Amino acid sequence: MKKFITFLLLFAFTSMISFGNNLPNKPSFTFRDTLPDMCIIVPPGFVNSLNPFGVPISSSFPDELNYDTYKGCYYQFFAKNMKPTIAVRLIKFADKKEAAVAYKTSIDGHTNDWYGVPERLTGLGDSAYFNYEGADTIKCDECGLVVLKGLYVIYVSFKGAYEEATRGLKKIVARRILDLMYINYDVLSPRIRNRQD
Repeated sequence: MKKFITFLLLFAFTSMISFGNNLPNKPSFTFRDTLPDMCIIVPPGFVNSLNPFGVPISSSFPDELNYDTYKGCYYQFFAKNMKPTIAVRLIKFADKKEAAVAYKTSIDGHTNDWYGVPERLTGLGDSAYFNYEGADTIKCDECGLVVLKGLYVIYVSFKGAYEEATRGLKKIVARRILDLMYINYDVLSPRIRNRQD
């Protein structure tokens, strides 16, 4: 009799949980459509290990504008007279066409602002580029990697030009960050070769 009562109580408890989960007023969570926290996908310790500015990371934090289809994380390397920052951002669009339009708008903006076409990169996604800052091809105070990948546009942006932080080094760091994003967020994998190849 004791076993029967225990069974009955257990059954009633699990039934209440099941019933509670089906209530119409209970908020539902769709994890497929929500992007992960970029500060977890690209941990600050990893970014610090790349030593992009020759000084240790001072702070990192999620973008205050984060929402379901946009996630960003900022990594600051503030030191005396230095305030360099890296921003890693991921945007998910409703369809591939919308993502491609946003990507093209980004290229057009760079071309109009700096009077030149950004450097195209192959093997990183559907299409990818690393921008320049005016005529300076060695340094770039504000530059970064932009990748189109299916429904997604990925930005790895840099602010701060110092002797240690050349454009070439920033490009290597951006590619390493992108590789880690592909590993830690499997929706972005497998890689697709550029259509321009």
